[in-house]
This record gives sequence, structure tokens and C-alpha cells, in this order.
Amino acid sequence: MTSPLAAALAAFLALSPAFLAAEAPSITPALPSSERFLYSRTVGDKRDEVEQRTRLVSGKDGSWYELTAHSAEQDSLMRLDPATLFASYIEVTSRGKDATLLRVTSVLENRSSAAADEFLVSSFEALPYSLRAFPWGSRQKAKLAFVGSGSAGGGGNFRFDIAVTGKETIPVAGLGVECWKAQLSLGGIFGSLVGKSYLWYSTAYPHYLVKSEGASGPPGTPTIVLTLLSYASGG
Repeated sequence: MTSPLAAALAAFLALSPAFLAAEAPSITPALPSSERFLYSRTVGDKRDEVEQRTRLVSGKDGSWYELTAHSAEQDSLMRLDPATLFASYIEVTSRGKDATLLRVTSVLENRSSAAADEFLVSSFEALPYSLRAFPWGSRQKAKLAFVGSGSAGGGGNFRFDIAVTGKETIPVAGLGVECWKAQLSLGGIFGSLVGKSYLWYSTAYPHYLVKSEGASGPPGTPTIVLTLLSYASGG
């Protein structure tokens, strides 16, 4: 799906080498065996919907979560580790006015490790899903280290910081969902250009994304707001 966070940071993708996946924090989210999300997305005065599904798949290579997302402009397919939610395979098909593009990232080998204050992620596309494995309720902030950008384990030209600022209740289908509110910001000289993005994750298991808000691109572009319309799970 075209996440608000990915769109907000699109201008900086060129600063990083190819996105490779890394190990997520050593916790076990154990998502339900199947999930379905329906989101409303607004970009300025334009509105559409984004459907996302996850399902637990088992094969000769083990088990994993298959994540699919669909919108009018983009389709995504990801393979997530069932325990850590890191994406070992990411396939994104983007449809524009002039062309349709397919981008595939496949992890062949992973030797990354996170510093004590870091949260390792694989790519901007996978970030909203990997953050479901963030230790919500026990950790207030972390530096997001994107593997392949030179930031993992120290160094790098830019760092994104995530900070939990408190709890808020977001209405979904007539009911209130209590959420952790997190602020995402970029340090250094690029911080003032990107601005801040905000993410709301349910405080209760399985910590799904309820709402996100941020710029859709470089300075001057409209704000993207993604809001959960419905959620269902099985297993």
C-alpha cells in the first residue's frame, strides 16, 4: 500500500542504497493467522481506500506471514517473519500516468545488528508493518536504523527518531480504539525539510496501525491521512 510515511519520505529514498531487510527486535508478536484491514486515505482533497490483508502461510521452507495491500495506485506483496515481522521479500507495483513500475527486494543474506538505542527496519514500505513489533508500552523512543543506508550499528548521514508521546482514543466504526501515539522525525539538516509524521497503533494486541498522518512528499505537498475503517481477524 502507499503508506503516508513512505510518501512523506519519498524525496529521501535516493539517499540510501538498495533496501535490505534486517532482524527486528527480539520479541514475538504472534499475529493472528489472518487479518483484514480497510483504510480511508486522503491526500489533500482526494480520497480513496486501501485494503490490506495478512495470512499465516506454511510451506517446506517454514512459516511466514504473507501481506498484501491494494489501492488504486499501488499493489504490495511482502513476506514477513512470523516472530519478528521483518520483511525478507518486498514486491511493489506502482501505477502512474506514464508508466507502471515493479520494484522487488529479496533478502539473500542478513548480518545486521542493532545498537541498544536502535530499531532496525528493512525499508520505508515495510516500516508500518515492522513497527507492530515495536515494544509498545515498555519503550518510549528509538532511532530507526535502515539497513543498507549506512545507519545500522552507527554512522549514516541521517537518522529517523520515533518517540511515543502518549495515548489517544481514535474512533473506528463507531467505537473508540485506544492507541499509542508516536512521532516520527528526522534529525540533522534534513529535519526541517521533511517535517514530522504521526502514527497511532492500538495499545492492545495485536498492535495494528489505526491512523497515520504526514506530508505526501517534499515541502509544499499536501498531507496524507490514513484512517482505519474496519479490522477483522481470525485464528
